[in-house]
Amino acid sequence: MPRTADHDARRRQVAEAMLRVTMTEGLEAASIPRIAREAGVSTGLVQRYFPTKDDLLRYAFRYVLDELFTAIDAELAASAGRRIGTRLYRALAILLAPVESPGDPAGRVWLAFLARAAVHEGLRELHVELNQQGRRQYADALRAAQAAGDAAADLDPEREARALMAYVDGLTLHLVLEPETMTPVRARAELHRYLSRLVRIEDEPPTEGDR
Repeated sequence: MPRTADHDARRRQVAEAMLRVTMTEGLEAASIPRIAREAGVSTGLVQRYFPTKDDLLRYAFRYVLDELFTAIDAELAASAGRRIGTRLYRALAILLAPVESPGDPAGRVWLAFLARAAVHEGLRELHVELNQQGRRQYADALRAAQAAGDAAADLDPEREARALMAYVDGLTLHLVLEPETMTPVRARAELHRYLSRLVRIEDEPPTEGDR
């Protein structure tokens, strides 16, 4: 067991190094030797766990997602008993939260992953898998809201789930690339405005005075 734990710790160490390099220098600069220097390990050790850069990118992307899903699960647990729309809004707001801090690479890693996935079938398949999972969860939440009387009976959960995912992706893109005009508070306010057209939300929309 200790040997397995050591291996997992090494993988996380390397992944975190890749995230730091990607954040400050971009994905193209995140070569195996550069990541090894950042992690304070040998190139051979990095390649032992991740034979290719794409293997490392896949792991790092899942690592970021695991951190997000842990935060979302905690928020859903904390907001148990709230309306479905409120819980969905708070969970989606966490997807926007990682790009609020200049020190957090989640948004840039997501963009780097998408760019690479466009030309790498294995990464594209992972992207599709994760998107399908997200759409199912959104659709299930919208159906639950309908059952509770918090969403229109004629709402199409599948179609609206696809549109909602595209909207959140767009907000993330603007947060990363246009931080001067799309602030974190504005992004959450736009999410609230969009989602409140579909479901009832107890929370008031955030304003520029919020943090």
